[in-house]
Amino acid sequence: MSRNECFSLPRSSRGQALVEMAIVLTVLLLLLTGIIEFGRVLSAQLVVSHASREGARIGVLGKTDAEIIERVLDAASALDASKITVSITPPESERLRGAELRVEVKYLVDIVVPLLSDILTNPYPVRGVTVMRVE
Repeated sequence: MSRNECFSLPRSSRGQALVEMAIVLTVLLLLLTGIIEFGRVLSAQLVVSHASREGARIGVLGKTDAEIIERVLDAASALDASKITVSITPPESERLRGAELRVEVKYLVDIVVPLLSDILTNPYPVRGVTVMRVE
């Protein structure tokens, strides 16, 4: 018996190992892409929450709606500005000292993994809402 015959797998075992590896790699690849996609959505959520806080912070100091929106877009510069929606309540003319100012920022995250885009809404909406009292 030669040395190669002692340490090599029988032919049927090699094929079985290949099939098992293909199954495991498929599951691992799906898991990895899911983790990456979740990270993208979570990152967008954090940016949107931060942007709404930034907008509310300058809004309670008596700034105009245009200045609030500009600050929100600056804070969310990592995201595509065309997919960002900013809602400010109450209107600029009705903001009185002690009243609540609400800044809501919405963003649509495109899901790029085909299997996840079938499960989740595509594009996936994330939003950040901040409420502060006008000074």
